[in-house]
Amino acid sequence: MSVLERRYRWVLRLLPASYRAEREEEMVSAFLEGARSGRAGLDDQRPRWMEIASVAALAVRLRLGGPEAPPRSFLWGEAVRRAAVLGLVFWTMIGFLSAVQALIAYGILADALPADVIMGIGDAGSPDRLRHVLADVVPLLWAGSLGALVLGRSRTAKAAAVAALVLPYMLVPPVFPGGWEMVARWACMVLPAAVTVLALVIGFHRDAPPPPLPRGQALRMVALAAVPGILLALVVADLSSLSRAETVPVTLLVQASLWIDVPGLACVSLLAVTVWCLARRRTSGPVALAAAILTMPAVLSRAATLHPGAADSITETINLVGGLQAALLLAGGITLAVLSTQALRTAANAPLT
Repeated sequence: MSVLERRYRWVLRLLPASYRAEREEEMVSAFLEGARSGRAGLDDQRPRWMEIASVAALAVRLRLGGPEAPPRSFLWGEAVRRAAVLGLVFWTMIGFLSAVQALIAYGILADALPADVIMGIGDAGSPDRLRHVLADVVPLLWAGSLGALVLGRSRTAKAAAVAALVLPYMLVPPVFPGGWEMVARWACMVLPAAVTVLALVIGFHRDAPPPPLPRGQALRMVALAAVPGILLALVVADLSSLSRAETVPVTLLVQASLWIDVPGLACVSLLAVTVWCLARRRTSGPVALAAAILTMPAVLSRAATLHPGAADSITETINLVGGLQAALLLAGGITLAVLSTQALRTAANAPLT
């Protein structure tokens, strides 16, 4: 066996054992046949990056199988696909929340936000303000991604989701005055959306296309996610007015705001899914596994807002409420993991068809 052949076999270990047992020799022969001999022969070469990428893509497709896959692979595939759908529903809500907040800040209810916040996003008609407006409105692409997915157009859904994730940071690049600590906090805050996009990209492949819904049902599904976002934007505006009027204690406003920011809403949403899975524990395996996949990024995003050791009362309130949310998410994640383990064991023992 040449060194190159050993390297190809090592790369093929990414594939499931059952698939390797059936196809490994054929694939190794094809790779070796396509290899070009160097001066020192085959021992002087390595697998090409495109070959490694193709094997990795095949491994993902096999391990996140479609309806024709073995039960365990199909369960993992369904979990990742449902994680993508749950994530898109959540980020559609956040997209409408962000867009309506922008409309409030830029004219419909201009006094709903403190003056210094409005002043901080550029002068009226300036390119700086336009960039911020676009950055707040672009998250509506999450709704486009969800709509395209439920209509069966997975490529459009993936493109829209990637744009919704990337474009806001291209329009308004993040600033990291605190060095690597701030970079790590920012990465944790972005992680939940990034996991949703990753689940969408790898979950809906050619062996598992999204089942299209009728147009009416698809629109209702998008609207079901949009309405809470619009209502939450109005709640945020009311909290901002109360903050300016100083009629409610600041700590109480901070506590309320921590339940309607992105990590707080993720906590509430995942806890609701956990309760649903417990109520239907016998049939909730894929959903429980999907929610478990989404829980850890949510924990990290909330942890990124905490500042242990701070002495002022507002930061102590943030740490107290945020710590409670992180603990609730961890408890929910453990519960979901237990439900998922039971479903995985059932799938592992299921006969192959």
